[in-house]
Amino acid sequence: MNKKKLVLIMLAAASLASAQFKMPKLSDVKDKLNQKTAPAKVNASAPAAETAAPVTSQPAQPAAPATITPIAAGSTKGAMGAQGMELTMCEKPGRDTQSRWDVLCLKPARTFQYQGSVTNVFGIVKFTPALTNESVRLKVNVFKNGVLDEYREITFQTGGKTAGFSFTKTPGAYVLKIVDQYDDDKIALTENFVVMPDTVGDRATRNIASGIGKLMVCSTIDDNWKCVGESTTWAANQPFNLYVRLPQAIEGTVAGWAIFKQLPDGTDGVFVEDLLQGTNGRAAYWATTNGNRLPAGKYTIYSIAWPERATIGNLKNYFAKTTLTVK
Repeated sequence: MNKKKLVLIMLAAASLASAQFKMPKLSDVKDKLNQKTAPAKVNASAPAAETAAPVTSQPAQPAAPATITPIAAGSTKGAMGAQGMELTMCEKPGRDTQSRWDVLCLKPARTFQYQGSVTNVFGIVKFTPALTNESVRLKVNVFKNGVLDEYREITFQTGGKTAGFSFTKTPGAYVLKIVDQYDDDKIALTENFVVMPDTVGDRATRNIASGIGKLMVCSTIDDNWKCVGESTTWAANQPFNLYVRLPQAIEGTVAGWAIFKQLPDGTDGVFVEDLLQGTNGRAAYWATTNGNRLPAGKYTIYSIAWPERATIGNLKNYFAKTTLTVK
């Protein structure tokens, strides 16, 4: 059997560039929406404190129980034959600075918060003795409502005494079992944890609340990132640019703009177009530079994470939106 390696859990804080720059023109991307690419400028300077997290697609959130009872932090010991182990779950893991291979819990917990697509549940297992190629093979099974929800195989690095695992979990109560990798009926230990109900609601991306930004319509955006000629009313077929500012920087997001023509009642009607725009890895505000044009009408314009694009309007997940009247 091939030797498996320990998965080290590390949280890395991305550095924040303060310089502004113009992005090169992105390659056209063809899909069923026939979207366009917006020439753009991007700035990574955050107007306020920011939180960085890996980007993943946001999972659908099933309905949670009406009441979820928090569980106090702690650890649970178990064994399978001569192989002893101790599980500690945590909100935040880290590297053990005294060891080349090992990881540890920086903030133990059995109660977690739902954070959209952000990984929110971690576990560290300490083994006594350390695992070797001759040790029993183990895995982590997680159950929700009595049904297997997810599992992770436990891997290790010879010389290390710990292994780490992580999950992205929606609200609810869970049972975790460490079992023999080849026989789920052989259980080394059982643990309980809970994920509390969502407190954010609709999200623009990851754990970022929808509608947190400000979307402006400008004639241009100057070198100091000031919106020049800002207005919510525009002349038909005259060029304008779109500019969004967020209170915190986001990382790794491909952004976009979505435009819908409004119906008489003010809701979104016909899909007009969307524009693809990268944020070059990390940014708190960005803008187009090509000069968009629209015929007369009233429009809803959204700043969105690109996976949230749709041809049906009245979007719920967006960074910011505005109404533009074109005469």
